[in-house]
Amino acid sequence: MSKQIGIVTDIFGHCRGLEQLLQDLAEMGHHQTPASRLNITVIDPYQQQTQSFSDEQQAYAAYSEQCGHDNYASIVARAIQQPVDLAIGFSAGASALWRALSTPAAANIKQAMLFYPGQIHHHLKLTPDIPASIIFGASEPHFNVDSMLQLLSQKPSVNACKTAYQHGFMNLPSAAFNAAGYQHYLNVIKEKSGWLLNTPTNTAATTAETR
Repeated sequence: MSKQIGIVTDIFGHCRGLEQLLQDLAEMGHHQTPASRLNITVIDPYQQQTQSFSDEQQAYAAYSEQCGHDNYASIVARAIQQPVDLAIGFSAGASALWRALSTPAAANIKQAMLFYPGQIHHHLKLTPDIPASIIFGASEPHFNVDSMLQLLSQKPSVNACKTAYQHGFMNLPSAAFNAAGYQHYLNVIKEKSGWLLNTPTNTAATTAETR
């Protein structure tokens, strides 16, 4: 049976960086039968409209005007009303996903990966009931990453780590994009996705190793 992946974008939305990620993940399907393929759904702040922001400042201005953090969290919570085997969030999308993981709809998600959720410090009272891997950059402007790791270590369903890269390293249009970091965590996503494809539908997901 096909597996469902949900990707929750950052403030750049449906951009060339997302297209690259989708293309790289689509390569996995070339060796799969239709019955065991990955179905990828994209959740973004701009109603699926393609974006081409020149920098983070322009993207943030559009995000603040057209969506905002609270609205994005609601969008994600509505989007996960359908079953999702693996939910992946980036930056503002990761923060929105973190909030959505504590809603009743989170029962539809088997596991989640959150890349550098910069707003998570506002929502530390929340604890997801599903396995969630959180990957931080080396630093965040609003909190100390090492202290955040200690706080999150108290949540049994959360596996968090800090990388040597910066916030935004997975997105090509970001000034912080890092090719080595992208390739490494693309492989981690592929490993998780490949594991899904080889897991029977009635087998519960478990927390994969965080690199």
